[in-house]
Amino acid sequence: MGKRKLILSVRDYLIEEAKLYAREAGRSLSDLVEEYFEYLASNRWAEALARELELGELEPTSGDEIPKSRPKGWDAAKVLREVRGGRLEAIMGGDE
Repeated sequence: MGKRKLILSVRDYLIEEAKLYAREAGRSLSDLVEEYFEYLASNRWAEALARELELGELEPTSGDEIPKSRPKGWDAAKVLREVRGGRLEAIMGGDE
């Protein structure tokens, strides 16, 4: 996938804080923004999948919400990667 330029308007103090953070982490602002966009997209896909499967909230807010006898079997990370890949292929295929 290619990359495109993006122009953003952000408060000055936030830009300075982000530059400082990026410098300390040895990364660029573009890397940080792209990583956050990836997080937003994957979180949105995960929430949509949870709704489709009627799973409710994905992340427990306390240890009490984690069932002691939850089923074993499927690797959730693998399933999510496959779903994301399938959706991405559907999206990319629709552009052609």
